[in-house]
Amino acid sequence: MLTVVVKDKVHRLIRVILPFLKSRAGVLSISSAAILAVLYSLVQKFNRPPSQLRHLPYVDRFTFLKYGFKDIPYDQYGKEKLLPLLKAGTNGIYLRCTVEGWSVRLANPIAIKQFTLKQEYTFPKATDNGGVEGSLIKKFLGGPNIVFLSGADWKRHRKIANLAFQRSMPIKLFGRLTKKMFESMEDLGYDNVDVNDLFQRFTLDAIGIGGFGFDFNALGDKDSQWVKNYESIMQGMASPFFIAFPAFDTTYRHWFKKRLEVHNSLDMFLDNIDKMIEQKRRNVYENAETSSSDEEKDLLTLMIESETKGAGERMSDEELRSNLCIFFLAGHDTTANTLAAILYELAKHPEIQERARQEAIRILGDGPEDIVPTFDQLKELSYINMIIKETLRRHPPAYATTDRVTQEDLMLGGMHIPKGSGLAIDIYLLHHNPDVWADPFEFKPERFAPGGEAEHQKGIAWAPFSNGGRQCVGMNFSLTEQRVLIPMLLKKFTWTLPNDSPHKEELLKRGIAWGLVTFSDKVKINFKKRHS
Repeated sequence: MLTVVVKDKVHRLIRVILPFLKSRAGVLSISSAAILAVLYSLVQKFNRPPSQLRHLPYVDRFTFLKYGFKDIPYDQYGKEKLLPLLKAGTNGIYLRCTVEGWSVRLANPIAIKQFTLKQEYTFPKATDNGGVEGSLIKKFLGGPNIVFLSGADWKRHRKIANLAFQRSMPIKLFGRLTKKMFESMEDLGYDNVDVNDLFQRFTLDAIGIGGFGFDFNALGDKDSQWVKNYESIMQGMASPFFIAFPAFDTTYRHWFKKRLEVHNSLDMFLDNIDKMIEQKRRNVYENAETSSSDEEKDLLTLMIESETKGAGERMSDEELRSNLCIFFLAGHDTTANTLAAILYELAKHPEIQERARQEAIRILGDGPEDIVPTFDQLKELSYINMIIKETLRRHPPAYATTDRVTQEDLMLGGMHIPKGSGLAIDIYLLHHNPDVWADPFEFKPERFAPGGEAEHQKGIAWAPFSNGGRQCVGMNFSLTEQRVLIPMLLKKFTWTLPNDSPHKEELLKRGIAWGLVTFSDKVKINFKKRHS
């Protein structure tokens, strides 16, 4: 009976189509319709997630690419596309595309806690090591490092890195560089200072000396070739075009002269790191390192020394280089952007700036001399520490963690997540989720006061450095850098936003495609010295 019905439908379809086939125009019409149907199917497949994930609300691929290519500020993207998903009853879980595919994103504190506590075993890292082979991002960030490894190799790297960061706390270095930054400001003048550029130079010198004992002299030489090369590498990695179309960064790279120049800059940068590793190994094994204390030794020296000081583990030269690149990115760009965001918020909120200044003066004194805080004094900076934490909530340096992969079907936040799904914490949306934080777009350091809003959160509601076993190994290095610089700056200067600042209403951030914060326009500040 079923066969008869099917045959009847086929015959009727043929009777409808046959008249069109008798004319050229009819054939063209049918061919065009077929082509359009195929194209529509391909577009839908590209734009929508696979069927097993369509029960989750999502930002479609075309929307994501549109916002990325137009370089629309991230807060605008968040308000227009991400927050409406929360209102749709997602319980803080949604879906978005990445270069590698579709990824489930978490902005639910309880689900994130469940995720971070079990991630090393239930959610191993995605096999992709930082991008497409041969791309700029892959060459800089890919390879065997603490971010992309899993299992035994990750534990070995983490153990060595932990020992290095536990021994390294270069407060004196950060203080010396802050004083050098003040000298640079004296030469540049105090009006319309591009603080992001200033802090990029400060943190470049800090991670250069603190990371592998090399002084880029970025603060001392405004025309430093090192600075120019590194800036071109960072800008190159953040290019939405080459992120979206990696073939033009690899196979067809030769079509783009400027892209070839950026790759050449990166090759020279990596070659210099290789030479530094070779020299450091020789110094360590010949007992030629002369630093007086572990706290002031560079991370590369400490990681190599850990091979002979209890770790019982060793990194190859390739592994050391790959990890140094990760530390470089985390210790340079992200810290510089956070420092710029802190100064912006304090300029926008003079009452908060003045309260922070009074704390700095109480601890460091109010004389004209530049005082470097001691380790014990850093512990007393309670309000300044609240400001740093609130800045990291409002302006997280990375918008999401790297993806992990589910090894089994599971439930997170009441949502079914099928086996094989990519999974990551959406740090930005977590920090701006109105179901988690009251008035999430307002800057309120008191959230982190004893007994404040942060203390009463359930699960993990603040995660600028991720959390759990995969928490950023350099977190304390970065926070110490900020805790040294900010009180010294508060003691020496007051500052305001220029009247024509493009950031007058809000700090315009971009980086939708790249995933790390950059600023749409220069963040400029007017400084005034407190002592003549």
